[in-house]
Amino acid sequence: MDETKPMILMEHVEKYYGDFHALKDINFSVRQGEIVVIAGPSGSGKSTLIRCINRLEEIDRGHIVVDGEDIYARKGNINRIRSRVGMVFQHFNLFPHLTILENVTIGQTKVKHAHKKEADARAQALLDKVGLGHKAHDYPNALSGGQKQRVAIARTLAMEPSVILFDEPTSALDPEMIGGVLEVMKSLANENYTIVVVTHEMGFAKEVSDRVVFMDEGEIIEEDDPETFFTNPSSDRAKLFLKEILTH
Repeated sequence: MDETKPMILMEHVEKYYGDFHALKDINFSVRQGEIVVIAGPSGSGKSTLIRCINRLEEIDRGHIVVDGEDIYARKGNINRIRSRVGMVFQHFNLFPHLTILENVTIGQTKVKHAHKKEADARAQALLDKVGLGHKAHDYPNALSGGQKQRVAIARTLAMEPSVILFDEPTSALDPEMIGGVLEVMKSLANENYTIVVVTHEMGFAKEVSDRVVFMDEGEIIEEDDPETFFTNPSSDRAKLFLKEILTH
């Protein structure tokens, strides 16, 4: 990839749900290896924005380019696009009838047509990476919520994506389960992955992100480095948001 070009580029993106204007003239880019946190109140368009990046949502106007490819330019292979743009959801979406190892290998074998032996070896290595190698032959119902989310991260990594999107990855977890998931995410931040995270975990945003993007009512209101955003936000709306979220 040309290092001078962004890994993700959104230009004049508009998204409607009927009469509701969900995304309003979004212009946004992410560099290779950058960690960007998208923050904002509920209903501000954060999740819609990242779901458009892997075509879980279709845009109404504009362009989205990922790793040099305009993913809306023609009706390409959706599975190929999504294998390059990994996504970790709020809810883990593991297959309950498959073992943990099989949950991590299934995308490799079905989408990337990897040989089972190679897929198993990669899955085991990734489960070791997220601290769950010893659970490889268990089923999802034997795992805690935090462990399931770490499996979901391993499953995403198994597809060797160019970009990883996280949509509120800790919001469905009990407080004591959040730390393990955030630690795995922090480790990825040190490995040159390009990561976009929608989260209310402001501690993670402060510690790990390169940039914070603040959204409200379908618009990007401001974006800055974490220190500037948290100590001297430029908009009244961001000041109010931080006051609310940091005092609760």
